[in-house]
Amino acid sequence: MASVRKIASEAGVSPATVSRILNNDPDVDQTTRESVLKIANTLGYSPRIGRRVKTIVGIALPSDPPRDLGSFNGSIVTGASRGCRDEGFNLAIVDLLTERKPNEAYTQLFSRLGMRGIILRRLPSLDEILDELVAESYPHVLLADRNSDERVSWIDTDSKTPSHEAVRHLIELGHRRIMVGRYTRGGSDTVDRYQGYLEAHEEAGLEVDPRLAVDCGDELDDGSRAIDFALSLPDPPTAIYMTHSMSSLGAMRRLLERGLRIPEDISIVGLDDCESRLITHPRMTCVRQDAYDMAYRATRWLVRTLESPGEPLREVVPGLFEVNQTTTVAPGTPIRVLPDGKLVISKDDGSN
Repeated sequence: MASVRKIASEAGVSPATVSRILNNDPDVDQTTRESVLKIANTLGYSPRIGRRVKTIVGIALPSDPPRDLGSFNGSIVTGASRGCRDEGFNLAIVDLLTERKPNEAYTQLFSRLGMRGIILRRLPSLDEILDELVAESYPHVLLADRNSDERVSWIDTDSKTPSHEAVRHLIELGHRRIMVGRYTRGGSDTVDRYQGYLEAHEEAGLEVDPRLAVDCGDELDDGSRAIDFALSLPDPPTAIYMTHSMSSLGAMRRLLERGLRIPEDISIVGLDDCESRLITHPRMTCVRQDAYDMAYRATRWLVRTLESPGEPLREVVPGLFEVNQTTTVAPGTPIRVLPDGKLVISKDDGSN
């Protein structure tokens, strides 16, 4: 394990200067600071508690996560925690917005908190964080997103292929007006889901009604609002594809609250990144990604690279499309729901 003296020797500075940098002294020259931090990370430096080397990996979550963390983030934390445990490490959750001191480098923050590596999710300042981490060779891995910088380590799920399969499944059942609840605050995987929706329509020679691409958040009520909007259209959809796990459940709940039968009156495909489809009735047809397994694999890789650094991780995990009980042939006449909750049987315009 690298020591302060070893870092000082490699950097050509005094041990006192290294200590000042590791303790975030603002008076040290920025160029010297960056050089020392890069050498410290390359050598695998970690602070010690007495004689024991710290064995903590951090995971950075948004400063305002959903109250229940959401099924995805909850599965991420659980999978990362298990990955740490299996490698003899501990997992710590860090809020980058509140924990970071003024003028403190991210690598200094992580070192101060006793962390030897960091697991990242999509965050507002992600590009800035990654630029600093790769410049200083700090161990990291990005979850559920991709990055064009070859120095960045990431693991992501292929969401486009199963999304394409899901929408093609609906089209083959006779659906021509398919709403997509488009989650817009995620990473490359959420972009891929919408792309799969578009490509399935293009493959079938169908035009996409832009009114059926409804931007949607990550909470139950977001799914409810998307359904209310889509069903109030003069020509409502006969099928729904929701691209976020929580809004999928909210959409399904709203359809039932409005008195629609699933799938007889309307079909729905949701997203499931844990096992939420198993607790819905009827059981939800869904695009699946295993958030727990993705975090578990990424965490074990990260911990192992702390001892044996290697090439960056760049892995795409296959997603799945699973047909269950919430899709069937398109109804002859779609159902419109007015803002006051009144159900109206729409006239068949011949498009189904």
